[in-house]
Amino acid sequence: MSDHLESSAHVPNSPRRSSEIAQPPRVVFKFGGTTVGTPDRFRTVMSVLREAAETGRVVAIVSALSQVSRQLSGAIEAFATQSDGTAVVADLLQTLRDRHRSQAEAVLSDERADEYTALMNEHLHSLQQRFAEVERFGFSPAARDAVLATGEQLSVPMVALALRDAGFSAPHCDATRLVVTDDTFGEANVDGAATNQRVRAWYRGLSSEAVPVVAGFIGATAGGHTTTLGFEGSDYSASLFARILGADCATRYTDVDGLYTDDPSVHEDAERLDRLSMEEAFAMTESGDLGMHPKTLRPLADTDIPMQVRSIDAPEQSGTAILPEGVSSDVLWPAP
Repeated sequence: MSDHLESSAHVPNSPRRSSEIAQPPRVVFKFGGTTVGTPDRFRTVMSVLREAAETGRVVAIVSALSQVSRQLSGAIEAFATQSDGTAVVADLLQTLRDRHRSQAEAVLSDERADEYTALMNEHLHSLQQRFAEVERFGFSPAARDAVLATGEQLSVPMVALALRDAGFSAPHCDATRLVVTDDTFGEANVDGAATNQRVRAWYRGLSSEAVPVVAGFIGATAGGHTTTLGFEGSDYSASLFARILGADCATRYTDVDGLYTDDPSVHEDAERLDRLSMEEAFAMTESGDLGMHPKTLRPLADTDIPMQVRSIDAPEQSGTAILPEGVSSDVLWPAP
């Protein structure tokens, strides 16, 4: 699929310039796996969403809990190369069940935790069936994507149920119903026109008070086969939703307090960047220097939507602002 389908500049009636989106989001959030991966950080995510929802409509794009995608990837690779993968699947299912049930019990009310357990068991049963299909038909990139998608499918309902505990209307939506891609499994290309249509129709059907939670990283072909968008694909998902819905801004939460000149965990002399122009950030992201999906900023650059990167461990700190030319940091949420 050609890149023109990925860019709103080539999609008729770009939603940022269209009146069809009533009450566009104040902010589209992306919460990475480390931000939802422990009970304490998860509670901070809830606080951020509650505060933001008081200022306008918000959309939350959520990743799998930290390390879960790696566990799923390792399991499918081990299963595909071993003569008897029964133990691999059994260990994976138990690990996922224990991790998610434990966190759900820590962050949800008893009633919601029971509701979550039922949903979790459904997804784990589907995961087990996917491994059975691999055993029957053999490994394929499509099978790997279907397995990897389980991480987001397990995390998203936990976030939505926690918001319901807090009194919000919080629908969760499987992104396979919204994000339409080609069949380049593992790094699928988004069909911009079809995705625009589905996302906008979905958003129009929500109440103005809703705080919707959507899985990042995943999509599906027009034929319904689950796909993934590539490493750090949830970043890309968030920017796509921000562009399609004409959001004021996008805010990416992680466990690092902004963008750095180098990896601060490796290089002691790495310096945090208070702000970048969209042009500077675009160039750095395309080359992989900012640790985001390489397509993350394309939709934002096309429609002059600013982004900021902030730490879930220090949500009061301003992080790094990425600003298109002529756009003030005043539109960012939370304010830097």
